[in-house]
Amino acid sequence: MNKSLLAVEGLRKYFPLKGGVFNKTIGYVRAVEEVSFCVNKKETFSLVGESGCGKSTTGRTILRLEEPDEGRIIFNGEDINGYGKESMRRMRRHMQMVFQNPYNSLNPRMKIKALLAEPLQTHTVLSSKEIRGKIDEMLERVGLSASYKERYAHQFSGGQRQRISIARALITNPALVIADEPTSALDVSIQSQIINLLMQLQDELELTYVFISHDLNVVRHISSVVGVMYLGRIVEQAPTEELFARPSHPYTQALLSAVPSLLPGKKKERIILSGDVPNPADPPKGCPFHLRCRYAMDRCRTELPQSVALSDGHWASCHLL
Repeated sequence: MNKSLLAVEGLRKYFPLKGGVFNKTIGYVRAVEEVSFCVNKKETFSLVGESGCGKSTTGRTILRLEEPDEGRIIFNGEDINGYGKESMRRMRRHMQMVFQNPYNSLNPRMKIKALLAEPLQTHTVLSSKEIRGKIDEMLERVGLSASYKERYAHQFSGGQRQRISIARALITNPALVIADEPTSALDVSIQSQIINLLMQLQDELELTYVFISHDLNVVRHISSVVGVMYLGRIVEQAPTEELFARPSHPYTQALLSAVPSLLPGKKKERIILSGDVPNPADPPKGCPFHLRCRYAMDRCRTELPQSVALSDGHWASCHLL
């Protein structure tokens, strides 16, 4: 068995709401609520769900770009919650992030060689010659010419910029990469190229991914395990093929019903969810999904469902189970 590289236990992140004449805290946005999962080495754990469900905040909190309010983040056997600023800076060499929008994640005033050199200068003691060699090697590994290092980010297409972002994340040879919707800002034709590149690099460099997306076709292609998030909570988790073959939570069933079937002539029921995602600053009592669930019972309106094991590695939180 693969050893767990990342374990998240009871992760919680609230953002204060300010108001009034004195700008006092009048409430909290409950962005992440009791999230727990493990990711084995060299595997891909995907988080899926609608916009605003807490996927990106979970990823940022794991890297402590947002400080968690509660819970534990255990990376390679070490609880990094108690790490100070300097310890966390050293740890980030091994934990990197690919952001959603390559237009915003690259400094337009810096040449590509400076963008790629910066993490090496921060986290290693390599000489200038060694850094130049690393930059050339990494650009070619992500499918770009080493000569591109003399250009600025605005001189590239969106797909090329995302390749540069990936190169920047991987140049320190991290063990864990959190990819926050890395293809959503790209054309469909380019998306598949970036996904295939990520999978190729995972095999070559033995990377572990936390992949955040709302595109279920992409998730099915790249993932080992999938966690389905709703209103800050993971409501179902399973190995990828198990989840797509036997979705158990009503929310998961609704999400998968929207994925077009690739089999000619095969039709499936399209489940239309009523209403919008509830306000995370004022979540409903009981099951967070009951306001939109066609199976909702009285119990769902008052009691938070517990996780139920359905098979090896497959669980869901629903009173129907």
